[in-house]
Amino acid sequence: MITSSSKMPLVLIVDDENFNLQLIGEVLDRSGYQVMPARSGRQAVARAQLRRPDVVLLDLSMPEMDGMETCRRLRALPGLSDLPVLFVTAVNDRASLISAFAAGAVDYITKPFMVEELLARIKTHVELKLARDRLRGMVRDREDVIDIVAHDLKNPLTCVLFAAHSLARAALDSREADNVSEILGCTEEALQYIQRFLARGAAQERLRQFGYEMFSLRGMAIEAARLMRAAAEAAGVTIRVHGEATAWGDPRVARNVILNLLSNALRHSPSGEEVTIVTGASSRSGFSQCAVMDRGPGVAPEFESKLFQRGVEKSVDPQQSTSRYTSGIGLAIARHDVTQMGGHLRYEPRADGGSIFQFDLPQHAPLA
Repeated sequence: MITSSSKMPLVLIVDDENFNLQLIGEVLDRSGYQVMPARSGRQAVARAQLRRPDVVLLDLSMPEMDGMETCRRLRALPGLSDLPVLFVTAVNDRASLISAFAAGAVDYITKPFMVEELLARIKTHVELKLARDRLRGMVRDREDVIDIVAHDLKNPLTCVLFAAHSLARAALDSREADNVSEILGCTEEALQYIQRFLARGAAQERLRQFGYEMFSLRGMAIEAARLMRAAAEAAGVTIRVHGEATAWGDPRVARNVILNLLSNALRHSPSGEEVTIVTGASSRSGFSQCAVMDRGPGVAPEFESKLFQRGVEKSVDPQQSTSRYTSGIGLAIARHDVTQMGGHLRYEPRADGGSIFQFDLPQHAPLA
């Protein structure tokens, strides 16, 4: 299928009257558009399959195949589901217009029409269509980059995995063996995630698929603490886990949310302090809660409302507005994941200094 030039948008004109085809065609030709005429709905569908139009001007009342059926068939063609179709009609009653929009029309022009109005409406819908096309191209480019990055990450991670397996066969003390075991576990999980991502293929299938089940929030907190143990020791910070709670959701995703919050807490906690993870019943009826508490400097009040926005710089210390860090997208993704599981992630300053990040999840599966 040929795509029309971006400099000269292609307009498909469908009308069973030669006079109308010629009149509208001349107006559009003088205004810099390419014109593709069709005298019937069937001819319009056939021509649209050979050359993709940017917009369609469609007569509502035609013999054999009327405008509404033509519109439905045009938009059913591969790649034309969002084709802008403007009806040109002498009919102006409410019921007919509602039916036209239900068939897929985006706009209508009543006969007799003013040339200026016709050109203005066509220009608007052509620009919207071309903007959507550019956006899709940008999205495809970004997805291609992500695919490349995912593929490129596989190789070094595989090398790390092989090296860790070699270390695991060596004579190690218990501490070294534990560290190698953590390297193996984390690397294998990262490779599995990349494999799942690459296997999904289509962009619309890349949305994370959650596996819902009942699980122990405390268990996920303990696992997150274990994975962050080496980082905590390097920072001189102790991790404590208290409480017990079960929740309904994806345990892997919940653990990753806790890991994200725990990583932030360790990053901003002074050496010698403690980071506490508490699980239990939420103040919201029917929900369980997990809170990650630290003794760091907290978040400046004026930045709290932006805390979960992607890539927004936030002040770490409420007393030192010049001390700043970029949170990236970690907190934004964490909140998105919690929301997807039916919960809510929020921040509040700790009364005696520090931060509390807490999220809640349903205690039970929703009723069928």
